[in-house]
Amino acid sequence: MPSFDVSRLNRIVKNTLNMIDKSREAIYDIAEGARKECNHLEEELRQLQTEVKNVITKSEELEAELKKSRQRLASISKNFDKYSQEDTRLAYENADRIRIELAVNRERERFSIVKRNDLELRLKEAKSTVDKADSLVNQVGTVMDYLSGDISDLNDQLEDAEKRKYLAIRVIKAQEEERSRVAREIHDGPAQIMSNVVLKAEICEKLIDIDLEKAKKELRELKRIVRDSLKDVRRIIYDLRPMSLEDLGLIPTMQKYIEKFAIETGIEVAFQLKGEYRIITDKNLTLTIFRVIQEALSNIRKHSEAKEASIRLEFAPLGVAVKISDSGKGFDTSLMKVGKDDRSGGFGLFSMNERIELLNGTMQVTSKPGKGTVVSVVLPYTDTED
Repeated sequence: MPSFDVSRLNRIVKNTLNMIDKSREAIYDIAEGARKECNHLEEELRQLQTEVKNVITKSEELEAELKKSRQRLASISKNFDKYSQEDTRLAYENADRIRIELAVNRERERFSIVKRNDLELRLKEAKSTVDKADSLVNQVGTVMDYLSGDISDLNDQLEDAEKRKYLAIRVIKAQEEERSRVAREIHDGPAQIMSNVVLKAEICEKLIDIDLEKAKKELRELKRIVRDSLKDVRRIIYDLRPMSLEDLGLIPTMQKYIEKFAIETGIEVAFQLKGEYRIITDKNLTLTIFRVIQEALSNIRKHSEAKEASIRLEFAPLGVAVKISDSGKGFDTSLMKVGKDDRSGGFGLFSMNERIELLNGTMQVTSKPGKGTVVSVVLPYTDTED
C-alpha cells in the first residue's frame, strides 16, 4: 500500500488557503470599489437629474417663446401695411433664432436623458455587485474558518510555496491587471472621445444648413478630438507591444525609444553596444530586454532626479548582459526588497525580476544615497536559438 504524503497534502491545503485568502481580499476590494462607484454614480445621477429638469424647463420656455414669435409673424402678415420692413425682418430673425436654440436644446435634452438612463442602469449593476460581493465575503469567511480550524496544526509546519508556482500566479495576476489597465485606458480615453465625436457630429449636422461658420468651428474641434483619440490608441498599442520590435529588431527599437525618452525628459542617455551582435530569435527574450530597459528608464525619470544616464548592452557567448546606470540621488538598497514579500520596491522592480527569473536570468540593483543607481541584468540565450 503506497505511503500517504502528508507534506504534499499540506502544501496543497496551504496553497488552497492562500488562494482563498487572496480571493477574499480581492472580493473586499471589489465590494469597496463597487460601493465607491455607487456613491459616485448616485451623486452624478443627482446632478444629471437636475440638469435634465433644467433642460426640459428651458425647452418649455423656448416653445412658449416660439409660439409667441409665430403669433407675431401671423399678425404682421395680416397687417403688413402697419409694420415696416425692419419690423418684419426682426420678427423673422427672432423666430429663426428661437427655432435653432430650441432644436439644439432638444438635442441636449435627448442626450441628457440617454446619459441619465445609462447612469441608472450602471447604478443598478453596481448595487448588485455590492450585494453579490458581500454574500461571497461571508461564504469565503465560513470556508476559511472551517479549513483553518481543521488544519491549523499542519499549517504551522508548512513553508512558503515554491517560488516558481508563486511566480506563475503573479504572472497571471499581472496579465489580468494589464488587461484591466488597458480596458480602463480605452474606456476613459478613446471610448469617451468617440462618444464626444458622435455628439459633435450631430451638432455639425444640425448647424451645417443654419450657421456655416459655427459648423466649420465645430468640425475643426471634431478634427482635434479625433487626432487626440488616435494618439491615445497608438500609445496604448505601443505600451502593449512595440510593433517595431518585430519590424525593425531590438537595437533600432531601443535606439528610437531612448531618443524619444531623452527628448521628452531632458535626460541625456548614452547607449553602448558591446560584443558580437547576434539576432535573438526568442521573442520573449527580446521583449524582456526591452521591458527591463523601459522600466529602468521609467524609474530614473520618476525617482532619480538624474540629468544623465547610460545603457550598455553586451552580447556575450552565453547570454546578454544589460547595465543601466544613472547619476541621480540614489537610495539605500537595504530598504528595498525584490522578492515576493516586496512592498517598498514597487511592482515595477518586482515585475522586472519576475520576467528575468522566468527566463533563468539574474538582476542586481546597487545604489547609495547621492551616488546614483545601477541595474545589472544577465539573461542566458535559450536552447531554441541558433
